[in-house]
Formats: sequence, structure tokens, C-alpha cells
Amino acid sequence: MRIDFLCTFITVVEKGSIKKAAEELGMSVSSVSFQINAVEKYYGAKLLKRSATGVTLTEEGKIALKNMKLITESIEQTRNLILRSKNKITIASGMVGIPVLSHLQTLLKAKYPELEVYTVLRGAHLCYKMVKEGTADFAIVGDLPEDFDKDYYLAEVLGIDKLVLIVPPNHELCKKDKVRIEDLKEQSLVCLTKDYGIRTSIEKALIKSGYNIDECTYVDDFFTQLHLVSSENKVAITSLFACLKAYEVGLIKVVEIEDFDSERSIYFVTSRMVLESERMKEYADFIINNARKFYEDYMNRITKMVKKC
Repeated sequence: MRIDFLCTFITVVEKGSIKKAAEELGMSVSSVSFQINAVEKYYGAKLLKRSATGVTLTEEGKIALKNMKLITESIEQTRNLILRSKNKITIASGMVGIPVLSHLQTLLKAKYPELEVYTVLRGAHLCYKMVKEGTADFAIVGDLPEDFDKDYYLAEVLGIDKLVLIVPPNHELCKKDKVRIEDLKEQSLVCLTKDYGIRTSIEKALIKSGYNIDECTYVDDFFTQLHLVSSENKVAITSLFACLKAYEVGLIKVVEIEDFDSERSIYFVTSRMVLESERMKEYADFIINNARKFYEDYMNRITKMVKKC
């Protein structure tokens, strides 16, 4: 079985049509059909139902597709790992990693002068996807996806983040001695889209506290969320780590919600395949140990600084 035949099969499924897959791959329809037939012959089963409107997976096809994706993802991840194995690492980070990234880069450069460290800021779920695809070696995120595979990936807790309410400096909620979820029902709450792990964390906590999440306004990035809060009298629940700079310069006020499950873990994520390299394992251990110390010290400092409005 050829790997490119498996890739062709996956493309056909994704496009829902042999003709569309052929256009995507720059191949003839007969070539695509030949490869699909070869894949079906190898697996010894009919994997696709063909019709005038396109193709759909058979029950056997669903099983085979899952297997094919594992194979092709593993090959691509290994290829990316080998290409980056010579003194290069990429760290993908969600919002919770913003305060620690420059600190880690400085420490890594001091410890390993020849090492090139690249950082990428994305939502937590996209960070996890980058590790899964092999385009990032490590990730720092505030939430794990529901399909997180503990056998294939490693997640280590680095610290604890707090979910806090951010409001404009002169907002009415700053005048209250205690703020509860009930108080938010009269407010315009701005949330991030599902690409961000914090969206998952906040939804879980809001549902647990009895808030109707359908009433939220959703935006695509943290800076838009911050702008709406600071300039349009809206409110948001976000990471204490992520909003600290805006608080320090007076753009927002930070309020703790009394009846709200506000704590969430900060994770270091990588694949077990990456850790098979002794050099990468050494980098991972270095990042984990220094990030844990940073988050502990950082949380102690900002907790004293930010208690109430």
C-alpha cells in the first residue's frame, strides 16, 4: 500500500466527490479511481458508496479512514520532527502562555545558545492541533480538547489560572462589595469563539453557575474583546494572566465573581513521539520546570495586586 494512495482516499472523503478530489490534487478522475480501487483491494472491503451526487463512507470505510488518518498524521509529524530536530523548537501558546513566553525564550537562549526558539500565539485548540500535526513541538494552553489522547500526547500541569470579570474603569459593578453570576444577567457579556480553550472553561463554569450562555456576544480574538470592554461598557470573563497588562495601564478593572468556579489548570502539551528524542525531552523538562516556578511566583504577585476594584 502506497502512502499517497491513502492521502488520495482521505481527500476524496473530505471533498465528497472523486471529481472534486481529482481537481484538488491535479489528477485525472481515472487516476483517482484507480487509487481508490487499490486501497479497497488492499483492505479487502468496499470503503466508499459511489453515487451521482458524490461518495459516502461505508461502515468499513469509517474504520479504514480513522486508520489512514493515524498513519498519515504520524508520518507527517515524524517528518516535521526530523526537519526541526537540529537546534530548533516551536512553542505554540494560548492566552495563558503570553506572560511566560519571553521569560522562557530568555532562559532557553542562556542555557542553549545555539537553540532557535520560535513562538506562535493561537487559541488553545489550534495550539493542540499544531502539536498534533507536528508543526509545533510544545504548547502552553489553558484547556485540553475533549478528544485528548493520553496515550499519544503528554499534558503536564504548569500552574493555576483564574477566570475573572473585566469591566470598564467606572463600571457600576465596581461599586458592589460582592459580584455574583446573577449580577451579570443584566450585562452585555463578550466571549471568545470556540478556537480558544478559555471559551470551553468559561462555558463550563457559567453553565454550572446557572447562566444562559446563549446571551453572550462572541468575538474572534482577545484584543477585540478587550476593546469592547474598555470602550463600549461591556463586560467579559477572561484569564487573569492575559488581562493583567490592560489592568496595570488602567484600561479595565478586574472583579472576582463570588459564586463562580474560577480556577483552571495551565497545561504544557507535547506528543510522546517528540519526547523520544533525548534533546527534545531535555528542552521539555527545562520548559516545564521553569514555567512552573514562573507561574507560581507570578500568581502570588498578581493575587496581591488584584483583589477587588
